[in-house]
Amino acid sequence: MTVMYPFVAVTGQENAKKALLCALTSEDISSVLIIGGCGTAKSTLVRSIESLLDDKTKIFTIPQNITYDRLLGMIDLEKAVIDGTIQIIPGILAEGDNQIVYADNINLMDPGLVKNILNIVETGYYILEREGLSKQIRTRFTFLATMDPKEGEISMSQLDHFDLCIRVDPIEESELRAEIIRRNFQFEFEGEDFILNYGPQTESLKQNIHSAKDRLPSIILSDNFSEIISSLCVKLRVSGQRGDIAAARTAKVLAALDGRDSVILDDIKLAALFTLEHRRGDTEDQPPLPPPPPPPQNERKDDDKKDQKNDSESSEKNDSQDLKSNPQQNNEKETEKDEKPFNPPPLEDQISDVGATFAVIRYLDEKSRQTTQKQKSGRRTRVISSDSSGHYHTYRILSKNRNDIALDATLRAAAPYQITRERKGLAISVKKTDLREKVREKKVANTILFLVDASGSMGANQRMVAVKGAILSLLTDAYQKRDRIGLMIFRGTEAELLLPPTRSSDLAVKMLRTIPTGGMTPLTTGITEAYNLFTRGKFAMADENKSIVILTDGRVNVPVNNGSPSEELSRVARDLAESRVKFVVIDTESGFPHLGRALQLAGDLNASYYRLEELDSNQIAHYVHNSIYQTNL
Repeated sequence: MTVMYPFVAVTGQENAKKALLCALTSEDISSVLIIGGCGTAKSTLVRSIESLLDDKTKIFTIPQNITYDRLLGMIDLEKAVIDGTIQIIPGILAEGDNQIVYADNINLMDPGLVKNILNIVETGYYILEREGLSKQIRTRFTFLATMDPKEGEISMSQLDHFDLCIRVDPIEESELRAEIIRRNFQFEFEGEDFILNYGPQTESLKQNIHSAKDRLPSIILSDNFSEIISSLCVKLRVSGQRGDIAAARTAKVLAALDGRDSVILDDIKLAALFTLEHRRGDTEDQPPLPPPPPPPQNERKDDDKKDQKNDSESSEKNDSQDLKSNPQQNNEKETEKDEKPFNPPPLEDQISDVGATFAVIRYLDEKSRQTTQKQKSGRRTRVISSDSSGHYHTYRILSKNRNDIALDATLRAAAPYQITRERKGLAISVKKTDLREKVREKKVANTILFLVDASGSMGANQRMVAVKGAILSLLTDAYQKRDRIGLMIFRGTEAELLLPPTRSSDLAVKMLRTIPTGGMTPLTTGITEAYNLFTRGKFAMADENKSIVILTDGRVNVPVNNGSPSEELSRVARDLAESRVKFVVIDTESGFPHLGRALQLAGDLNASYYRLEELDSNQIAHYVHNSIYQTNL
């Protein structure tokens, strides 16, 4: 018999413990997700709840690469072959009725499987359809899951289906870390004695859970607290009513576990952290806002002139000291301006430091299902394989992969007909119509080109410092996802490819630190050159998932064909909007007023749009925490 670590002996992670206790206490809290890095005791915590269960309750673990048949159920092949009757062998979810079902690293599982599990948790039933069979199966279970966000995320819609979601952080206190070491060695070498030492605490906690279950139906949630929960949901832009209901239910369970008959403000605060943070209304997975209406023709031309004037003045200011000390050079520059009024002033390079880095939200589409042949494996986009690579996901009627037969599905398709077929001594007769092939799935990497505005306006207010920090964070994310990355800047009158797409993140980081800043803003040229890089020559491979991430404030003041710069930009962007290259616009504009030109560019490109500060997942989580704990409740 496997000896499980006692729940009460787990050190730290009090919020995660509270969430699991809520799930054990209330049937209305049917799903809990624990998010944290490697070594933060996620799996240990979930498995340790076995010490709190009665003899009738078990934990069923879902394997990482489980098939739909094992999860949902399948035909009893032996029965079908012998006597032609169709009977069901139940899957894990049916076996888990009134039990606990656990999935480790749920973010690495097939999204279709995860969607099925969460829908069944919510509805309490599913319809199993197999060859010659359609049956409704009812099952109610508590679903517990864990994931490491560094290995990939799950969609916001799937997150919304979890009643509770808790993020666990590494323990920083040296005393607690030392205590973890001591308890780990005690459990390893003393085993049963270690469990016995925590026996009284375990029994006390089990009794508290039973008492909380009895008390729960009579817990009172005042109308005032219901209004507070609703106001928090509105403030955090929580979509739908799942968050409101989950927060109210959790607050009542917390009160019951604490031995009270009514909810207090602290219950609301903790319940809000458990139920609302993962439902916050970010821009992730949402379409970009529609661009504002374009200004009148004369206003756009005036804006272009102002942009040229402002950037020229910025560059001239940078050169002012040199001009004052060298009158002859000053006279030469004035002469140049008279002879060539459009030419930008000479570039005065500035090298900015790299700002603070952060964990990046999921800013690229990771839901592609396109068939690929030569694409490199990675960790970002899940695709259906066109060959025999990848893991067995499901099956289909034979079409392409005639050498990759799904034997299990083929036998099940043939089984119901054995009683009427002539087998001629064969154990089972298989016809061509029974053949099924495997559908394999794998994760692949993307090729990402970071297109960076390096004009003079980016040097104002140390904006380039923050932008470089964001780029370094994006590069780190791309390295973790095994993407191929490139770096291009635009300034003056041209775009410059600093680093062709490569898998060497070290080269990209070195180039990032040396990006110069200065000159005018040829944004149209930058976008055109970036697009040409991906559609011509060796990078124009049809089976690549290609993305161009543009970091800009949307300003443009260098025309390509001596027309209006902003009109040219809009026209080019609309032409590229329907291409197979995905565009992402990251708005670097800061200060007031906010002109929204990057948002308009995103609309023209049909691109995803983010403000620079919205890339920081930690900053967003911190905002949610502060909104909950510092709001005037």
